[in-house]
Amino acid sequence: MKKYYYLVIIYVLSGVMFILSCSGKNDKGAYSSGTLEATEILVSSETAGQIILINVEEGDPVTAGQVIARIDSEKICLQKRQIVAGLEELALNLQNAERAIDLARDNMDNTQKKYDRVKALLADESTTQQNFDDVETALKSAITKYNNALTSLDALKAKQKQVEAQLALINRQLADTRILAPVSGTVVEKYMDQGELAGPGSPLFLIADLSKMWIKMYITEADFGRVKPGGAAWLETGLQPPQTFKGTITWISPKAEFTPKNVQTKEARADLVYAVKVVVDNPDGLLKIGMPADVYVE
Repeated sequence: MKKYYYLVIIYVLSGVMFILSCSGKNDKGAYSSGTLEATEILVSSETAGQIILINVEEGDPVTAGQVIARIDSEKICLQKRQIVAGLEELALNLQNAERAIDLARDNMDNTQKKYDRVKALLADESTTQQNFDDVETALKSAITKYNNALTSLDALKAKQKQVEAQLALINRQLADTRILAPVSGTVVEKYMDQGELAGPGSPLFLIADLSKMWIKMYITEADFGRVKPGGAAWLETGLQPPQTFKGTITWISPKAEFTPKNVQTKEARADLVYAVKVVVDNPDGLLKIGMPADVYVE
């Protein structure tokens, strides 16, 4: 009989402890679970060519601006040499055009003086109308040649700008053969190997910033009073020994949605919830992409 009473007492105490533990979790406020994510950047090729060098492998840390791969640039270098030679030719043609303008201006000025003299002689009837007509025609021709020389110079300058733009474009293409890490982080995926042919837009690497992780939790309308941007949240994972990580709420969705399918019960998935993004520092690298975690907001 005493054994029976002991069993009853044990069951009652177990029930009380279970109720207290559940109420304790409810007292923490909003609660959700999810998987940790990191900000990931897909690094793609911006030009076509054979990959001649890869400097990093999966798992390697990289810093922003670091050269992580190179694409063959021989054809682009040859095109650049051709454009540079064209610019040198244009520079010589510009010198010739400027000399032609000086010559045309001198000819126009001399013809203008001759025209003025012949016009004065015609007024005194000291020359013929034919002489005046001839010098007037010569003046018009000299003015036209001078204007044509100016136009030729402007055309060469426009051509120079065009070729300079081509040079700027080829320099950009040449720079694109050096694949740089856009952010500091860790290479989590490598999609191509040295010797393969890359095309514009071909994915090469996936880089993740693992120094900060984020997770989405889902709250109901009733939890709005407990959650606000800039507020604190706590994450618990399956790491051993158990640890609690402090995070910061950075975003709350303004639009309600049905609970995601990864929630266990069909009834819970039918509820309307709001997504909340929580960012947590990960300086020691303990947190990993895809790691499940529970999130609490007190």
